[in-house]
Amino acid sequence: MENKDTRWKLRFENYLTTLANFDQIIPADGSTSEFEKYALVQRFEFAFDLSWKVMQDYLKYVGYFDIRGPRPCIMQMAQDGLIDPFVWEELLNARNESGDSFDDSKNQIYFDKIVNDFLPVLREFKDKMVAKQ
Repeated sequence: MENKDTRWKLRFENYLTTLANFDQIIPADGSTSEFEKYALVQRFEFAFDLSWKVMQDYLKYVGYFDIRGPRPCIMQMAQDGLIDPFVWEELLNARNESGDSFDDSKNQIYFDKIVNDFLPVLREFKDKMVAKQ
């Protein structure tokens, strides 16, 4: 049986890799093609999904065995003072909405929001979890 300490750390390593991949998608000169916008939105969805699964595994590691799903994980992490629940609720809503978007103008909005608002939150979460290792 897998060590419960190892599970959240392994998933967290995948999360770190996903965050590092954002730098490959975001061009330094600020110009982005439609393909890059779609790629960034999909990378955000993947990063968000990994983030709440890291939360779930971490919560299990510290003794919360019955917390499952993104919203309960977000609420417990917020109660434990590790994240801001309002910001993470916004990320959850954006993740749920972005998966249904095939509209280029919406993708531009998501792209801007991800780059300017959500990516810093995902990186802040990374820093908090690095401190927990």
